[in-house]
Amino acid sequence: RVRIHMEPEKNGETAASYIWNSGEKSNEQNCVLLCKLVGIFSKCLPSMPRTYISRLVFDRGHRSVIIRRKNGRVVAGITYRPFHDRRFAEIAFCAVAQTLQVSGFGTRLMNWTKYYAREMDQIEYFLTYADNAAVGYFAKQGCTKHQSMA
Repeated sequence: RVRIHMEPEKNGETAASYIWNSGEKSNEQNCVLLCKLVGIFSKCLPSMPRTYISRLVFDRGHRSVIIRRKNGRVVAGITYRPFHDRRFAEIAFCAVAQTLQVSGFGTRLMNWTKYYAREMDQIEYFLTYADNAAVGYFAKQGCTKHQSMA
């Protein structure tokens, strides 16, 4: 069972959202938020080409979970591609604004991602390839280094 630290969300300081590019005209707000998310990923992952980040974040097969401040500023996000038939998703990008790292936002982001992935996409497992700097974060979130799927 996923426990989500809700206090900042309850008092309106931050909000978590599940978003994607549906390709529809009514999707404009999501596209604005996805642009902001590309900015976070680009800053936190400087060796990753911005065009590649944009291509995946805006790909209609990918989903994103963001945390934003009440002023609309996106401060953290995860983008993943669900593989519904196998009930798993591949995490493509995960980042928290550098000024907010080590303040609990990463844990809250992962908790919200687990919640939305389960509720919206029926995902049970995540797969990701992490650099050495991120291995500790994922381990803290309950991930293991090696896993097999039968």
